[in-house]
Amino acid sequence: MIPNLEAATADNVQIATDSDCQHDDRVLQTQITRLITGSGFSNIAGIAMAIIWVGLIWKDLPHEVLSVWLGVMLLLFLFRSAVHYFKLYSDERKQTINKAIYRRWYLVSVFLSGAGWGVTSTLMFPYNELHQIVLAFILVGVSATGVAYSSVAWVYYGYVGCVLLPLMIRLFYVGGEVYYALAAMTGFFIGVMVMAVHRMYRSSIAELEASYKNEALIEDLTSASNNLESLNENLKDEIQHGKQIEEELKLAKEKAEKMSQAKGEFLANMSHEIRTPMNGVMGTLQLLEDTELDAEQKGLVDTASKSADALLAILNDILDLSKIEAGKLSFENIPFSLKQLISDIVTLHSLKAEQQSVSLLQKIDETLPDFLMGDPTRMRQVIVNLVSNALKFTEQGKVTIIVDVVRVSGDLIELKISVSDTGIGISSQAQKTLFNAFTQADGSTTRKYGGTGLGLAIVSQLIELMDGALGVDSVEGDGSTFWFTAKFERAEQVGENVSEAKTEEKDLPAEARILLVEDNPINQMVAQKMLEKLGLKADLVNNGVEALQRLDDEAYDLVLMDCQMPEMDGFDATREIRKADIRSINQQSLPVVAMTANVMSGDRERCLDVGMDDYIGKPIQREVLADVLRKWLV
Repeated sequence: MIPNLEAATADNVQIATDSDCQHDDRVLQTQITRLITGSGFSNIAGIAMAIIWVGLIWKDLPHEVLSVWLGVMLLLFLFRSAVHYFKLYSDERKQTINKAIYRRWYLVSVFLSGAGWGVTSTLMFPYNELHQIVLAFILVGVSATGVAYSSVAWVYYGYVGCVLLPLMIRLFYVGGEVYYALAAMTGFFIGVMVMAVHRMYRSSIAELEASYKNEALIEDLTSASNNLESLNENLKDEIQHGKQIEEELKLAKEKAEKMSQAKGEFLANMSHEIRTPMNGVMGTLQLLEDTELDAEQKGLVDTASKSADALLAILNDILDLSKIEAGKLSFENIPFSLKQLISDIVTLHSLKAEQQSVSLLQKIDETLPDFLMGDPTRMRQVIVNLVSNALKFTEQGKVTIIVDVVRVSGDLIELKISVSDTGIGISSQAQKTLFNAFTQADGSTTRKYGGTGLGLAIVSQLIELMDGALGVDSVEGDGSTFWFTAKFERAEQVGENVSEAKTEEKDLPAEARILLVEDNPINQMVAQKMLEKLGLKADLVNNGVEALQRLDDEAYDLVLMDCQMPEMDGFDATREIRKADIRSINQQSLPVVAMTANVMSGDRERCLDVGMDDYIGKPIQREVLADVLRKWLV
């Protein structure tokens, strides 16, 4: 416990130190901003006095010296004026150069201006006594107008020091009672100004610190109020729990239902947030496939597409677990090639295997039919999970995918699919809990190899739902073999079915007017490009409010509606469309098609319930989009 306490104390000290540093930096940046904001008049007065001074001694000193000096002072003035009037220092201004750079060089220009005035007392000191008095007045005036720099005391100290100390030294050097007196008065003036500015600066700092402390106090009070409210709610719950056992059971049931709802909402939000950028990735890859590519580029695009599909499958793993628990997971029954599926998996994982110096092999029974009836997505999900695990725990040797035909009975085929590796193996004790959710062999495995242990749990439940069996044969330190059995029907005439489906496709009307309601810029681009590939064009709006305004002004054949958008989402927008009975160009009910990353169980039904006519889930497949558009436009 003591080391933990010391570590916690050290963390708290570090946090407090970081907080103090951030607080001090915030005060300093605020003071610098005030300095720049309030120094406009000082800059103008300074350049005006410089011009007066040059005009006064123009005949007494070389024109080249005076021109260079005035030019430098003018350049410094122009820089400060630009920073001041164009607000280049402001946090509100968007700019490519960091605002801190402008602030820093603004302060440097102040010091350079002070040094420029100091030069007048050394290299440009006049011999005419009247001019000397004028110079003294000018320098005192410049120092006085420099009070605008007092928001940052050390800046003013440096500025007034650069301006007046050379004058004081020069007067003392000239000598004589009058000049000694002037030197003393100059020193006294410097002292008075420094003391005055110091008091102003301390007062300003105290005001800022009090302001920021008040802000922090308000935040603490707000947090304390929220905690008290939460505590009050907890106390009420405790009182209710103490009434009777029946009431406790009722509250426990309600709590469980809320937790289940919260879990569903979390999964739905996570799915939406991941699928939105995935739509951009997969949509862009689909568009890239249609461009002119050489063989190598096509191979790379194909690999990227398969990788994106695999990434999407990982997301679906998490959603599938929720669906399995809720009893809502469904299976397709379509023709697919198991040989091609395994070949794709080997291609997808071959690079990782090569990087690990592991051989990834496949052994497929020659009697395996070319096509089977089943769910290729679920089969890919199961085999990818097993191959990924095998590669993860195999540092050398090989990983082999084996497909054996166990039994053939008419069109019914029973297969045994195994994934064998030469990895670390699994102890007999760990094998007992291996297929439980969120479980791995032991804690050290988790730390070394990562993972959540969710993959095998999903595999186990998928195989069970397919009426198969899942098992593992392993010896610790001598590799593992994960195997499962599954039954399929032989698929016939796959190519003819596909060709027949293609002949039924009709061309989409190029003149169709489509309104695309989507807030994500990348998904806007992907959807518009896909529509262009289909020979269509769409008008774009960013949310439901803009969609209703556009529909008030113009008529459309179809609306593609995202569901989650700012200001007004797709659900509310659709309700308003149905409430206003907005018609299409041909005066029929305007078709509204959901095009959304909400793909959890029940999302499709929710879209239809608010009045939408159809549903497309993201990531969008162009073929699916074309089919839906053909359904409502042809």
